[in-house]
Amino acid sequence: MMTATLSDDDRLIAACRALAHPVRLAIVRYVQRHPRCIGYQIQLHLPAQLARAQSTLSQHLKILCAAGLLHAEAEGPATCYVLNQAQFDWLCQQISALRD
Repeated sequence: MMTATLSDDDRLIAACRALAHPVRLAIVRYVQRHPRCIGYQIQLHLPAQLARAQSTLSQHLKILCAAGLLHAEAEGPATCYVLNQAQFDWLCQQISALRD
């Protein structure tokens, strides 16, 4: 999760970098359509041309969570993923402000 000590510019850069990778963008889109999904579900539904190794997926999920874009919630032995809507709302505001 993003720390409160980062500037808005640093948060924006981290979020944009996280979303710039095609696998991470596919993960975010999948989690958006399937809230509370687990890593294995994400792995099975990634497009065939994208890397599907569990270790690679775990690294991508870690980056998305570190950028504050996803929340990981333990549910028994599984970890469920949901979008951090507040972070996406903030990101939209930041990008919209670039137009002004």
